[in-house]
Amino acid sequence: MNIATIVLSAGKGTRMNSEIPKVLHKVLGKEIILWTTDTIKNFQNKFFVIGHKHQLVAEYILDDSDVIIQEQQLGTGHALLVVFNDQGFLSKAYDYVLVIPGDVPLMEEETLNRLVSNVVAHEATIGFIVASVDNPFGYGRVILDKYNNVSRIVEEREASEEEKEINLINSGIYCFKYDFIANHIGQLRDKNEQHEFYLTDLVELAFTKKQKILVEESSEVSIMGINSMDQLHNLEREARDGVINKHIDNGVYFQDATTAYIDKDVVIGTGTKILANTHLLGKTVIGENCNIGPNTMISDSDIGPRSTVIYSVVTESSMKQEVQIGPYAHLRPGSNLGKNVKVGAFAETKKSNIGDGSKVPHLAYIGDGEIEKNVNFSAGAITVNYDGENKNKTVIKEGAFIGSDVMLIAPITIGKGAFIGAGSVVTKDVPSKALAVERSEQKNIEGYVDRKKNKKDKK
Repeated sequence: MNIATIVLSAGKGTRMNSEIPKVLHKVLGKEIILWTTDTIKNFQNKFFVIGHKHQLVAEYILDDSDVIIQEQQLGTGHALLVVFNDQGFLSKAYDYVLVIPGDVPLMEEETLNRLVSNVVAHEATIGFIVASVDNPFGYGRVILDKYNNVSRIVEEREASEEEKEINLINSGIYCFKYDFIANHIGQLRDKNEQHEFYLTDLVELAFTKKQKILVEESSEVSIMGINSMDQLHNLEREARDGVINKHIDNGVYFQDATTAYIDKDVVIGTGTKILANTHLLGKTVIGENCNIGPNTMISDSDIGPRSTVIYSVVTESSMKQEVQIGPYAHLRPGSNLGKNVKVGAFAETKKSNIGDGSKVPHLAYIGDGEIEKNVNFSAGAITVNYDGENKNKTVIKEGAFIGSDVMLIAPITIGKGAFIGAGSVVTKDVPSKALAVERSEQKNIEGYVDRKKNKKDKK
């Protein structure tokens, strides 16, 4: 069985009121079109029809797919007519054509396969997915004859008041016999309020020719499309609930699921607790038995098993097992932490490797650092990595102790087991097991406060 899968992704999405093409808006951190490409990745003969800002959209198309440009967006029927005029499409022979809107991200591969299988098994000319909904506003209504056979689909704008009461709606997902659509796509006309060519008119044409029409019912959520920011908001809410429920089924605890925001591609290990107001974004991976949150945002990062991240922000970073982050820590891109590392309150790291057992307890900054095992980096200490023109590296060898309020002026290397005295500004390399102290001798000026007060009183 040779099936062509056509994704219609040319629309501008006028009601979105956005410069971004409709299919490039994100749902749970992932572009709408990428949800579709994931759904059909196992299908053969994939064609994407793109139009509005097609140069941007084309960057997201699967490498094994063909791209067809619809220069003028004159409706779904016109989009398919453009496909049937494309030499790349016509270079192969097909038995069936599966048509999918590019803005229906929650449609599942299983449902599409079931549609195609039933069309083939029942030798139908057309099959399409429908849903029964409480509020059908905005959708095409599926019209049945007195024998409950599908006779046509009427769009919202063309529907009568009686037809608008029908709650059986069209999803825009079809499976056609190739010969039927090839012979009739050119018969579509734009005699409607929108002056567009509707693919739905093929259903009425098939009915008048007494062709077999099949419908496959699905849930309203699975066929939700996006034509406005309001619809995007509603769909993302449904998608978020679905993603969180899958994690719950896999043994993840959510303290308050209504305040958790988990992107589609996030992985969370069994036994992990997600506390209130936690955001896990991008391709983040959370290991087993972690405690994440509350009030934490983690983006595109790997968190090792049995780690804790509380009241903190972690971006494009990684950590091994049993790491403690926060409260109020900030791990910027390129922070890689070993086992049993601690980055504590109001500490910040950037583009640095921190070895097993090392601690950055609080109020500290490590940037462009290579920190080996079991280093203690005390409160108020910082690596001074920027000289006004270049970023420079700080190397701290195993077991070194960096005292409070120390400045390490990079490039610099602190030797194994070395001690840096509190308050020092260190500009030269420190040998292993050496003590480095850089501070002027303390002076106590007796009676200073009284003299200062007397001077003020006289004035």
